[in-house]
Amino acid sequence: MPKKDEHLSWAIHDRDFWTSIDLDTSPYTDWAPTGMFYEALHWVEAFLATKGYHCGDHKQRKLAMRRIYRTDLVTIEADYSNLKKISEKARYDCHKHTADEIRQLIPLVDHIKNHISQLF
Repeated sequence: MPKKDEHLSWAIHDRDFWTSIDLDTSPYTDWAPTGMFYEALHWVEAFLATKGYHCGDHKQRKLAMRRIYRTDLVTIEADYSNLKKISEKARYDCHKHTADEIRQLIPLVDHIKNHISQLF
């Protein structure tokens, strides 16, 4: 079971990845929403790890966010859910988001990062 610091390292790794994509010129901007979502996922998992909990899949994580740690994670649930949906749209529906659409996701990721950082 990965520990908090391992998840934080992966969150930073994912952020380094998606911020390295030039949204105005790269032909691979479709990967940015996925990198953003996985950064958020690792922030959530880092928090859950501090509670001795590890989610094996997205369904378990959603349940943990809603039931187990609702009071701590309720303020980021909508942003997390939106990032997940948008990354799935890129991956499964072959949707290519515009650079401006992707830039609008940055506050969602930052909100999750900042909120969870305050919980540690």
